[in-house]
Amino acid sequence: MNRKRLVAGITFLLSMTDLPTSGAALVDDGPARKLINSQGCKACHALEDDGGTAAPSFVEIRARFSRQEIRQQLVNREHMHGNGRIPDFSNLTDGEIESLVVFIQPTP
Repeated sequence: MNRKRLVAGITFLLSMTDLPTSGAALVDDGPARKLINSQGCKACHALEDDGGTAAPSFVEIRARFSRQEIRQQLVNREHMHGNGRIPDFSNLTDGEIESLVVFIQPTP
């Protein structure tokens, strides 16, 4: 097998694995990043050394909460998020919520 094919094969295999861990940088997901910026999340949460410190960073949230717990904070019947500190996200579609959840917590 030549070197070019070997590198291509390794690259493919790495793309199929779930490499991010709780300490890893958040992957670049354009739609979710746009939502984080447009919804004002970085006023309180840090995203890769940019944003506020009033709440845990997105990497800290990833380490502490499951996808379901994150989803529950974003969507709930009472429209109360983060003990009333997070704005209401009822304006977001189910797909946008899912995009945020997967961005913050890529592992199920």
